[in-house]
Formats: sequence, C-alpha cells, structure tokens
Amino acid sequence: MRGRIVHGRPVSLLLPQSRACTVLGVQPVEIHGDRYVDVALRVDDAGPEPIRARLSAFDCPKDLVAGEQVTARFTMGVITKLERATAS
Repeated sequence: MRGRIVHGRPVSLLLPQSRACTVLGVQPVEIHGDRYVDVALRVDDAGPEPIRARLSAFDCPKDLVAGEQVTARFTMGVITKLERATAS
C-alpha cells in the first residue's frame, strides 16, 4: 500500500500516523478465549486496494459495520488501533 503524498513525495506508512479509512468488512474472531476483530479497510487517500488487519477487540470500536468511516492508527506499517471518525 502506498503512503499519502506530501510535498510531492509519498509518506511511508512506516512512520507513525493516522489515516482516514472506510470499513469494507468486519469479522469477530476468538482465539483461545481472546477476542479479536478481522477488518478489511480502504485507506481513503491511497487508492482502491483494500488492506486487512486483525486487531484486539479492545483496539477496535464495538459494533463496527461495513461502510463506516474510521481513523486507523499506523505504526511501522501495521494498524494498531481503529477509532470511529468524528464528524467535522
């Protein structure tokens, strides 16, 4: 996945940052009693290709559904947290 463009150059997702995303799919998962959520997202400013992540249920909003707008926190190219987008 490409990073966003700043000053004519792509910004690497390896740098910590938050990005606006659209949820494409959500699947709850339980592994040995621990709850996770598998999500498919489209980063709004990075093109149409979806990305997938598995997050702890604690790092993902409850009752997340496809079509919702979220803010994804990236660290070292990995999504570490999702939050519902706030209305501006």
